[in-house]
Amino acid sequence: MSLFKSVFKSVFKSVFKRKDVNIFLTFAFLPVLVPLLSGFMEGMSSEYTGNFLSFLESAVSTQYRFVLPILLFSLVVSSVFKDEIDSGIMFLYKDINRKKIFNAKLLSLVVVYSIFLGLTIFTSLVSYYGFMLPKGEVSSNFIANQSSATIKSLFTLISTINLNLITIALVVMVSITSKTIKSVLAGVFFSLAASVSPMLIGIQYLFPNGYIHFIQINWVLSYMAAVVLSIIYFVIFYVRGMHKFKNVEF
Repeated sequence: MSLFKSVFKSVFKSVFKRKDVNIFLTFAFLPVLVPLLSGFMEGMSSEYTGNFLSFLESAVSTQYRFVLPILLFSLVVSSVFKDEIDSGIMFLYKDINRKKIFNAKLLSLVVVYSIFLGLTIFTSLVSYYGFMLPKGEVSSNFIANQSSATIKSLFTLISTINLNLITIALVVMVSITSKTIKSVLAGVFFSLAASVSPMLIGIQYLFPNGYIHFIQINWVLSYMAAVVLSIIYFVIFYVRGMHKFKNVEF
């Protein structure tokens, strides 16, 4: 465990100091733009002003549907794997178990996303309660008065977070043996497909967020189906990525 910790610390430091990571993290401040644009968004008031949870859900979902954050983070993932393999940096780790290296790199990327999510929650709080509430533009409720609305918002929020983690695992798997452009396109196209899937009959159930249609019928089964599907996706991409990493030549 001590060896893994030292590898993780080394890998995380190298990942976090990248300029593209800093650029990616700036998109966590998107919720701050909402108060600035609120004058032009009067028709959307009911979607995000009823309670903070709905506002946060909308912010996280918008970030995922927005191409640039996914594109930038896919570039980060590719540089962490493919670029270091091609440049020979990975040769420095030749005496370390490859599973530990792979897990350290993947965990570092997940931690970066966790920081991004934490910043998003913080900026959403500041935007909602610091800027919009004093102006009377939003309700002070943290969650909706109706439990059904809260359940729906939580489902969307959790599903979007899971989709981000799945996208990371997918891009990792692709980037090990593919060029950067292919890795980036894989991440972007997956996010686009997942974003529109709830509106497409027949394929919506291929993605975790597609089960939102069952919320009103049985919200427990909807949550379970979305979580199980997310785990299946992540495990498949993780196992496949691990296999490719173990067999790649440094």
